[in-house]
Amino acid sequence: MLRVIFDTNIYGHLVKESDWREIEEKIKEDKDFIVYNYPLIRKEIRNIPTDNKLSKRARVLLLSLYDSITGKHFLENSIEITNLAKKYYNSYRNLGGIYNWETNIQVDFMIVACASFNGLDVVYSGDIKTLGGKIAKKSYRHINIKESLRTPDFFKYEELLQKFRGLL
Repeated sequence: MLRVIFDTNIYGHLVKESDWREIEEKIKEDKDFIVYNYPLIRKEIRNIPTDNKLSKRARVLLLSLYDSITGKHFLENSIEITNLAKKYYNSYRNLGGIYNWETNIQVDFMIVACASFNGLDVVYSGDIKTLGGKIAKKSYRHINIKESLRTPDFFKYEELLQKFRGLL
């Protein structure tokens, strides 16, 4: 069984696919592929601005997709996860990482910290520059070795599509 978490951007990418409903159903039906709900991701989706009817509908659609895919599989946030993410960030900056904690990378590092802390197998992301960048991955591995945690594997959005469109 694969225990996974999707970066927030995965949901936005999915709804742009012409066959996104079929992909959603395949993900939900796959008993060997469990996607976890993490409150920080849901909060990011809820924070989508609702300036107009289109953005309100988009937010509702994404929240519905998120809840549908994650189902009853919940992970809680904790101070330990936050501290682990901050350790990743400190290592990342020491290795030459350029992104700022507050505006660019906090949620990404929190998602990876949550996955590592809870022993998840895979993190899927549509943004490899920050969450899956070389320096970030080196930071995760370095800190997780020190903390005796397993670093999850990282897969791209395209690999998720291939898996559920039957191309893998």
